[in-house]
Amino acid sequence: MSSSPGELPRRTALVAPVCGRVVTEPWAARVVSPLHDALGDDERRALLRDHPDSYLHVTSDPAVLPATLDHAAAEAAQADALERLLRLGAYRHLDEPAFFVYEMREGGSQHTGVVGGVDLAGFADGTVLGHEGVQPARVEALVRHYERVPLRSELVALFHDSDAELAALVARVSRAAPLLEFTDVGGVQQAVWQVGPDESEELARRLEEHRLYVADGHHRIAAARRRWDRDGRPAGRSLLSAIYPQDQLALHSFHRRVRGPVDGGRLLDGLAAAFDVRRGGGASPEPGSLGLYAAGEWHLLTPRERPRAAGVAGLDVTLLDEQVLGPVLGIRRDDPRLEHVPALRELSPTVRACDEDGGVLFTLRAPGVETLVSVAERGEVMSAKTTYVRPKPRTGIFLQ
Repeated sequence: MSSSPGELPRRTALVAPVCGRVVTEPWAARVVSPLHDALGDDERRALLRDHPDSYLHVTSDPAVLPATLDHAAAEAAQADALERLLRLGAYRHLDEPAFFVYEMREGGSQHTGVVGGVDLAGFADGTVLGHEGVQPARVEALVRHYERVPLRSELVALFHDSDAELAALVARVSRAAPLLEFTDVGGVQQAVWQVGPDESEELARRLEEHRLYVADGHHRIAAARRRWDRDGRPAGRSLLSAIYPQDQLALHSFHRRVRGPVDGGRLLDGLAAAFDVRRGGGASPEPGSLGLYAAGEWHLLTPRERPRAAGVAGLDVTLLDEQVLGPVLGIRRDDPRLEHVPALRELSPTVRACDEDGGVLFTLRAPGVETLVSVAERGEVMSAKTTYVRPKPRTGIFLQ
């Protein structure tokens, strides 16, 4: 029975086991891929070219699919890519709904979370809180993708505060032989354990006691909710999610590049009234300051007067938006000249792009996890692409 769009259906459980499929071990290393939005266009094209079985063929932006395809054909190719994997036996059906423990090892770090379905009503009623705004055009593009491709594999990343009993339960499950163990094309080691019935009840109970926060996936959540609203908010519809303890998150920033040409001298003059501008030191600014690469040089921008405010008002990205991009450069948050550059990405290609087109690059430090929680609890939203959160659960393991 559906509820009207103005009402919320009654939830029986926030987090529940998932029905669906799991990739088979012979296919896992070939199929499992990074989220397409964690890659640059050139990286996506190279991965698509070199790895014909990658799940990226299902999820990637049609704009970076082979240039011989028009947009409509590229969109159709995504559904065809999933159908091909199913036809070739890359996935097996689960006999019963299940929770999973999912582990990733990359760059000396280990991230272990619980995979389950999180009721969409929880995202609407405030049980699960987000912290970041979304770009409407990107949400609508995801809605179209979800309508073309019937099964979901993109894991939303959520987190909760520390829980020793829950951590001990997850550790107990992961001491058994894994259901699946592989290393993907990017060198990330991964393992999956299916949670047994007894542990599942305890796990669901422990998770129900926690407030959940969104770590990564605000656009995917918004797209899923939009489809849910259009369908009349049917009860029981869930979102495939990986849920982590707070201490396993690592936050990185998104830098901002403005495509050129930008008059660097005029920009520096315009900044002088509100900032102390010093040459050098801009590639890794301290919290409360901004880095700037312009006209072939690095600069450090430190605001002359800026009492630290709570919530969104105190973020460095807010300082950049309100005192630099808007008033000095006339750049809106949705301006096509504005690029978002993950801090984990090597900066030299972005610096070269600025040298080539006369653009500028602003670098920022990431906020802490406690800031994300504070913003979420205050009911505020950061600008889209304020934080780059790890872990980034891979796509292509689970299908729901």
